[in-house]
Amino acid sequence: MKKFFLFTAALVAAMAINAAEWDFKKDTLNTVEAVQAFCTMDPTFKLASGTSGEGFPYVKVNYDLSNSEVAELDFDNAPLAIKFTYKNKDAKTEVLKFYNTYLQINRKGTKMIITCTAGDKIKITPKSYTKACEFAVTGADKDVVAIEKNTEEPVVLTATDDVVEFDTSAPSDADKYAQACQIVKIEVGEIAEGIEDLFYGEKAVKFVENGQLVIVKNGVKFNALGVQL
Repeated sequence: MKKFFLFTAALVAAMAINAAEWDFKKDTLNTVEAVQAFCTMDPTFKLASGTSGEGFPYVKVNYDLSNSEVAELDFDNAPLAIKFTYKNKDAKTEVLKFYNTYLQINRKGTKMIITCTAGDKIKITPKSYTKACEFAVTGADKDVVAIEKNTEEPVVLTATDDVVEFDTSAPSDADKYAQACQIVKIEVGEIAEGIEDLFYGEKAVKFVENGQLVIVKNGVKFNALGVQL
């Protein structure tokens, strides 16, 4: 049993080393100053403080430009390099909201652009929300991904380019209020499928090969750090 917990701890450490993450529960963005601290350039969105119906502070990210301009919020000083863009015919549109523990994408037409390395896994963990959001994706192994309503099931895809773009302009029949989701964490890098996947479901086989521990799960080999062989 002790060896099991040591092995599990090693897997956790490996996941932390091989993947960068933005955990909105830890890196709280519920003040304008906190949002600006992650940007080396001033956003072209208008940032404003707000208070939720439950009395919690949050930041409203408003589109306040003409319909010929694209607003940008570039988190180039953040744990992950993420940029949000938006263009719409209506000014003063509330595009994003940053709460104490999550990010809310609020409007159809919002783009989330993640800079990474081709081959990286991108894992988006949502917060359960009453609305759903479907992204048209470029630069990854999937053209479309969806975050369903009332779910906390992560979305995982693999980057095929160094820039992956998630665009809420799709599907075309969704109105501007329909494309919304809440996100608690974004991870980029060599992300394990999950520790539980190695120990539950189909039984994992463990043996020593060439002096190192090897675990075979669903026909795939992993070493003692959870790295696929």
